[in-house]
Amino acid sequence: MKKLALPPEDIIEVEFEVGCFHTGMTKYHFVAMETGSILNISKWMVPETEIGLSHYETVEMQKKIGALKIENWKSHYDNLDVQDGTQWTLIITYTGEKSREYGGSNAYPSKWDDLVSIFGYDFKDY
Repeated sequence: MKKLALPPEDIIEVEFEVGCFHTGMTKYHFVAMETGSILNISKWMVPETEIGLSHYETVEMQKKIGALKIENWKSHYDNLDVQDGTQWTLIITYTGEKSREYGGSNAYPSKWDDLVSIFGYDFKDY
């Protein structure tokens, strides 16, 4: 059953974790509030960074995430031919909705490059 698209402004929390054995995991945690948002970035062996986003920046982030059309993604992507590669998890919480979770191992949905770009994850890291 296809999930319905929800308005980007209903995105209240996003957790995105990506990495591999060699580089460790990088975790992005975005939490939207009425006046703006907080983006925490945790990288392996690096102190956590907290970035405050203005209301405008928050709306732009929500729009970019909404433009990924995540409702069309499968819940899981696997490439069993690759060992020791990249694993990832994406959890999106919408106002008044259960969280939607996606993930994979060495396989990616459409617009993957756009997703990692939103959070500034360096593709060369994996």
